[in-house]
Amino acid sequence: MKQFARVLGVLLAAGMTAAAFSGCSGSGSGGKKITMLNTKGEIQADFEELAKVYKEKTGVTVEITAAPTGSSPFATISSLYNSGNPPTLAMLDISDILALYEEKALDLSDEAWAKDESGQTYPIDGKIYSFPMGVEGKGLIYNKTLLDATLGRPFDPAEYNTYDKFKALLDELKAKGLASPVALTKEDWSLGSHVLGTLYESQADTAEEREAFLDQLRAGSVDVGSSTRFTQLMDIFDLLKENNINKADPMAADYAVDPSYIVDGKVAFWYNGNWAWPNIAAFVEDGDTTEYGMMPLPMGNDAGDFANTNLIGSGSKQIMIDRVKATEEEQQMAKDFLNWLYADEEGQKQVVDTLNMVPAFDNNPNEPADPLSQVVKRYVSEGKVAFSPVMPSDHWDVLGAKMQEYLAGRTDRAGLASAIEDYWKSQK
Repeated sequence: MKQFARVLGVLLAAGMTAAAFSGCSGSGSGGKKITMLNTKGEIQADFEELAKVYKEKTGVTVEITAAPTGSSPFATISSLYNSGNPPTLAMLDISDILALYEEKALDLSDEAWAKDESGQTYPIDGKIYSFPMGVEGKGLIYNKTLLDATLGRPFDPAEYNTYDKFKALLDELKAKGLASPVALTKEDWSLGSHVLGTLYESQADTAEEREAFLDQLRAGSVDVGSSTRFTQLMDIFDLLKENNINKADPMAADYAVDPSYIVDGKVAFWYNGNWAWPNIAAFVEDGDTTEYGMMPLPMGNDAGDFANTNLIGSGSKQIMIDRVKATEEEQQMAKDFLNWLYADEEGQKQVVDTLNMVPAFDNNPNEPADPLSQVVKRYVSEGKVAFSPVMPSDHWDVLGAKMQEYLAGRTDRAGLASAIEDYWKSQK
């Protein structure tokens, strides 16, 4: 019944989203307008602010609609196409673009940004169908001010780059009065994409080897449960579980509350990414001088392991332009909007300052203001970002649910490993 209620809720929300796009694009009595689906809810208000600036500069309205909570980007965009009301632009994951490009996405290969080799673009069959919004990285977000005060010495994340060292750090924090040093989020997208995704992303330090590992999973030739990286990942995840402020009832954790713990000093670490800064900033009071940072998730006990010296990152969300319902005029307005983000001085500034994005292209000279994006930018500049392989659109739904079972103690490592193997073998 709960699953039915969740599905029904998603369908109803998707229906309301479809209604929001109905009859919105084009040139009418209200002037020039295009629509955009935003699947990064934490920057909805920021994107609306950016759209206001764009309208002031160009006279074109970009109407930003947020995807419904609880629905994956692919489920949302599929519902919109099925309803006959797709947005002009859609911000999606690259796996969604891969599923849609042949029938739905406009070829953008001739755009200036698509030819910029510095960009985190994703070629598909030799063409470019989507615009990368930025670069994101994930790891352990930390409250440096709290750590300095609790430890009685300056906290340096480089000193805790192995499992044993990090475990000793958590033990020391608890001994000094920080009862639960970690906040662990329960959302399926976080567990299925960001936590479990580390299993694939940390396999090797080249993209080709990481993709080869996924091919081996599809072929059923990997014994996940006995693999070194799976063991290391589950060891560190178990350590986070044990020290989780939500440990008593981990599935009752509230994502809206989790960032308050790190701001209020109730926890020192929160596993997330630089996209979570707006969530944290919402709890930061004016004049607060607390320092924050982000460090790689310690994997195993080899400090020289690339997984412990690199940040796991990705070209962030990608924006595609509809070629099914959008008119040529609307498509051109959409192209102009993306080109403004890429090449216009004000557009570049908006990407960094308003959206808090790390630029996906080297031509953007602006430096991120928030501390987490500054960390990502530094790792990118040093060439120490391991970019994620592309995962299927339903990965976080299917295996995120299995990770939730593991978090709640309803399955063990063997059960999770078996589920991972079964999932990938079904992707042939």
